[in-house]
Amino acid sequence: MKAELIIDNQLNENEVKIHTKTAIAGARVLSYIDHFTTDKENLIIRSNEELRMIQKSEITCAEVQDKALTIYTKSEQIVTSKSLSTLMKEMNSETFLKVSKAEMLNIQMIDRVEPSFSGNLIARMKNGRKVSISRRYVASLKERLGI
Repeated sequence: MKAELIIDNQLNENEVKIHTKTAIAGARVLSYIDHFTTDKENLIIRSNEELRMIQKSEITCAEVQDKALTIYTKSEQIVTSKSLSTLMKEMNSETFLKVSKAEMLNIQMIDRVEPSFSGNLIARMKNGRKVSISRRYVASLKERLGI
């Protein structure tokens, strides 16, 4: 990949423009940038009667079952009443992708992706968890991974 830095004094202080020929290349660049800019950010999660602070980069995936959201990190599971859409907004990140109506994952934590029945895919995460990617989200995942 060829990269060139162009200084543009007309941009705002925190504004960066990225020009790419394809959406795949752009998604890759955004994913790399996101990986380095969100690693130190924390997320506050209310679980039972306590507030938990976890690093966004530690989250591997999350799923909703029976109106309870379970957030899986590298080492633990945290159950909260927060909605999946609220969590996605708080993540505000190119690294996290919704892969079904009830699940999202951190693309940096995917170990491998395998085909499944009826056009779905299964992502095997680095913490050993399996995440089902519905057909509706397969194209988004492929684009984000650059495949």
